[in-house]
Amino acid sequence: MVGRRRRKLSPALVGAVVALLVVVGCLSAAGKQWAYGELIDEAPVRVEGRITSATTHRDKTTDYTVTYRLRGLTYRSTTLSLDRLEASPAVGVPVPLEVASANPSVARVRGASLPDDGLPPLLVLGALAAALLLIGMLKRAAHNARAARALRKGRP
Repeated sequence: MVGRRRRKLSPALVGAVVALLVVVGCLSAAGKQWAYGELIDEAPVRVEGRITSATTHRDKTTDYTVTYRLRGLTYRSTTLSLDRLEASPAVGVPVPLEVASANPSVARVRGASLPDDGLPPLLVLGALAAALLLIGMLKRAAHNARAARALRKGRP
């Protein structure tokens, strides 16, 4: 391939692809959260979980592992929002849960409306912002392509 120039990717095009991936990822995650909420709402099973471990990070946030049993099997969740607990979260504290009968690995703290109340709206907002960015990047990529074509044809 002698004499053939290698084309460079436009930063606007790369930005558009990244924005598209963010839109798809955010909407997919939000959809999964809503589906989990509906799955629990269809046939909730009340169980008592217990905080079995706590991991504190450098930024002083703490992740808790909640363990619960249903139908002879043990399940663990590290993604539960523990804001609704009456007691402060700590190892050994009981956690009242609602679990999806059809899929016992899907759980939420009793009284919560979704597995994570604030996450789906935040994900939709992120998808909207990324979609706006995507539109801007696509416009910029189209403008860059027109300008490059004009330069190749000798028109400034």
